[in-house]
Amino acid sequence: MMPPNSSVNTPRRFDRDASLVLVGIRGCGKRSLGFVAATALKRRFITEDHYFKEVTGLTRHEYLKRHGSQEFQRRDIDVLKKMLDNHQSQCVIECGLGSLTRPIQEHLRLYLAKNPIVYLVRDMDRIQSLLGLEHQAVKLLCEGDPLHRTCSNFEYYNIEDRSSVEAQTDGEPSDRRSVNYSFKLREAKEDFTRFVRFVTGADVDQPGYDSPFVLLETPPELRSFTHAIFVRSSDLTEGVVDLAELESGGDAIELCVDRWGSSMASTISKQVSLLRRNARTPIILSVDTTASGIGGGDLISTQISELYFNILEHGLRLAVEYLAVDLGQNQYLFNQMIRNRGRTKIIGHYLFEPSSCVTWEDEECLCLYLEAEKLGCQIVRILQVATEREDNAAVGKFINKIQSLPGSHPPVIAYNIGSLGRTSQVFNSILTSVTHPAIKRRTDNGRDPLITSRDAIQALFQSYALDPLQFYILGGNVAYSLSPAMHNAAFRHCGMGHTYSIPEFPSLAALDRLGRDPHFGGASIVQPWRVQVFQKLASKSRHAEAIGAINTIMPLRARADGTMFPLQEQASRRNQAGPVLGWYGENTDWVSIMTCISRHLSPRNTISPLKSTGLVIGAGGMARAAIYAMLRLGCRKVFIYNRTLSRAESVARHFNSWAASQVGSTQVVRVLKSLQDEWPLDACHPCLIASCVPADPDRDEPPANFEMPIQWLGSPTGGVILEFAYKPLDTPLLRQMRRFRSETGRPWILVGGLELVSEQAVAQFELLTGRKAPRRLMTLEALQNYVGENGSLDEKEIPARLGYT
Repeated sequence: MMPPNSSVNTPRRFDRDASLVLVGIRGCGKRSLGFVAATALKRRFITEDHYFKEVTGLTRHEYLKRHGSQEFQRRDIDVLKKMLDNHQSQCVIECGLGSLTRPIQEHLRLYLAKNPIVYLVRDMDRIQSLLGLEHQAVKLLCEGDPLHRTCSNFEYYNIEDRSSVEAQTDGEPSDRRSVNYSFKLREAKEDFTRFVRFVTGADVDQPGYDSPFVLLETPPELRSFTHAIFVRSSDLTEGVVDLAELESGGDAIELCVDRWGSSMASTISKQVSLLRRNARTPIILSVDTTASGIGGGDLISTQISELYFNILEHGLRLAVEYLAVDLGQNQYLFNQMIRNRGRTKIIGHYLFEPSSCVTWEDEECLCLYLEAEKLGCQIVRILQVATEREDNAAVGKFINKIQSLPGSHPPVIAYNIGSLGRTSQVFNSILTSVTHPAIKRRTDNGRDPLITSRDAIQALFQSYALDPLQFYILGGNVAYSLSPAMHNAAFRHCGMGHTYSIPEFPSLAALDRLGRDPHFGGASIVQPWRVQVFQKLASKSRHAEAIGAINTIMPLRARADGTMFPLQEQASRRNQAGPVLGWYGENTDWVSIMTCISRHLSPRNTISPLKSTGLVIGAGGMARAAIYAMLRLGCRKVFIYNRTLSRAESVARHFNSWAASQVGSTQVVRVLKSLQDEWPLDACHPCLIASCVPADPDRDEPPANFEMPIQWLGSPTGGVILEFAYKPLDTPLLRQMRRFRSETGRPWILVGGLELVSEQAVAQFELLTGRKAPRRLMTLEALQNYVGENGSLDEKEIPARLGYT
C-alpha cells in the first residue's frame, strides 16, 4: 500500500509560473534533469549547492569543515527553506540532501499546496554504481528515499538512456564535465521535457501546429478510430512485452495494474517511464480489481477500495494523461480523484457483466453515462460482455443516442468485449482497447483484447467504412525517391489499403488531373514546385503561409450538397474517398528539421533569443523551412548564404516581414554575401547549421559539394549540423566536419540527409492518414531502399546508419 501520509487531497493544478521543485536522493539525476526542465520551461535553475554558497559565502564542504556537523545541518536546513520561500515562481529548484530531514519534508508538504514537487526515482543498483557506495550507505538511502513520496505531488522514474549505457559499455567516460556528456541525455531530455510541460501546463500555452490534421494537436479522443494498446503490469514484470515494438499499433497505451505490494509503487513508476520512452504516446492507467494481486486474498471490500484508490492516486502522481476510474467505486473518493487530477483526464469506466442482465437498450446505460458526466469525467467508457452477435448492433444504437443529445457532452467509448464483441470493437470510434504482436501473453483471461489495431483497420477497409486512396510524389527528378517505399511499407504495417506511387508524368498538369480524383488521398511536393503549387491551394496552414512553400497537399472533400466540410471534419475523413473541391497545403519539412534539432542539440547549446545563432545555406523551399524551424525554436538571429545573392535577400525580406508581426523584430534573418566574409562581430558563431543544397540537383548541376568556411565554425560548444543532401551519403560537408571535430575536440553533432528524409516522411504519413507512423520501419525502409553512388547500403552498414553521430 501507499505510505500513510499519501493523501488523495494532494493538489496538482497550479499557477502557470509556479516554481517546479525536484527532490530525491543523491544520484537520482536532479542536477541533469533540473537543467533539462529549466531549458524546456525557459526558467532560472537554482541548485542548493550554488544557493548555499551565495548565502553563506562558503561551499557546503567548507562550511562543514569550519563549523562542524551540527551547525552545518542547522544552517543547511535554514538556507534550503529560504531558497524555497524566496523563489516560488518562474524557477526550477533542485533540493539537496536536506529533503531527507524532517523539517524540510514538513516544509515541502506546505509548499506543494501551490507548487509542483517532483520526486525523482532511479534504480538503486545504478545509483550505487555511479556513486561507489558501500552496502550500509545504500541501505540507509533505501530506507529514507520513499519518504519523498509524502512531501511531493508528482513522481518521475529516471530510466537510463540507451545511448548512455552503450557509451559506458564501450568504455567512454561518464564525467559530467566532458564535452560529450550532455549528448547522453537525449532520450531522457525528450521524456522529461514532455513530463514537466504537462505537469506545469506549459504545453497549454505552447503555440501548436494549428492544424486539425496534426496528431500532436488533436488528442486521441477527438480523432477517428483510435486505439489503446492494453498492457498488464504483470506482462511487463514477467518480461513478455517487446517494448521497442510498441512505437506503433496504438494511439495510447493502457497500463492495467493487476499486482500491488510494498515495492510496486516504484515498479509502476518505472513501467510508466518505460512505456513513455518506447511508445511516445499518452498513457492510460487502469486497475483490475478482479486480479489476485489487487482484489484477491483476505481483503475486505473497504480495504480493496482503499487499495484501489491508492493505486489511482499513484497514477495521478505519475501525471499519466488518462486515468480510468470505476464508476461503481466509492463516490467520495471518486470525487477526490476528479478534484485533484491536475491535467490528467478522468475516464469514467464501467463494465456490465452478463449477470447484471442490463442491455444497451436499457435506460440504465444512458443514466450511467449522464451520472459520469455529472461527476466531472472528461471521457466515459461503458463496456458489456457480449453474449450474442446481436449485441453489436445494439451498442451502435446506444452511441447514436448519446451523440443525439443536445449540447456538448464528454466523448463516449462503448463496445462489447469478448470474442462475440469484436465487430463493435472495430466500429467503436475512440480509444478501443487492442492487443499487440509485441505482447506474448501466456494465458488469456477472456476479458483482455483479442484484436490488434491492424486487425481493426483492415476490417474497416474490408467493410468499406474506409476507402483505399492513392497518394503520389510530384516534382522534378523523383524517380529515385525513397517516399514510395517508406509510405507503402507503413500502409501495409498499419493494415491500410492505400498506395503511394510516382505518376507516369509527374508534372503540375498531372497534379490538376490526379488531384480531382475522388480517391486522391494527397501528394508530396518536391522541388521545383514547392512554391508554384502554393497559388493553387484553397486553404493552407499558418506554417505553410509563413514559410511561403509547401511540401504536402491534401484533398478538401465535399458534402452531398456540394458544400465543403469544415477542416476539423476533413481531418476525421482522411481515409474516406469523395468528391474533391480543393486542396489544403501544409509543410512538414520544418517539423522534421525542428525534431532533428531538438533531438540532437545538447543542453550546453540551449536556444536563447539573445545568444543563439542559426546559419542556413541555400534559398529554396527547404532553406525556408529550416529558417522557420529555427525561429520557432526561439532563435532570433539566423544568417542565410546562397550562391545567388538576390534569392537569399528575397528569403530574408520574406521572414523579416513575417517576424515584424509575429515576434516584434524586423531583422531576424541577415544575409551573408560571400564565403570569404568573416563572421559578423555582433553575433555569436552559429550552433545551428542547416545545409540545404539540394540532394536532387537541378538539371546538369553537380551534386552537393559545399564545405563550411572555417571562420564560421567558431562556436566553442559545437552544435548541430543538418546536411540535407544524401547523394552521396558521405558528403564533402560531413567529411569536413568529422575532420574538424577530430582536430578541435568541439562536440558537433552531424545529422545526415537520410535521417531528415525519414523524419519528414514520418510527419507526412501522420498528416496524410491520421495514424501514428511506424517510425523505425519507415527509417529501415529508407536505408534498405537507398541506392547511392556506390550502390545500395551493405546490410552490416544499416544499423550504424540508423543515427548519425
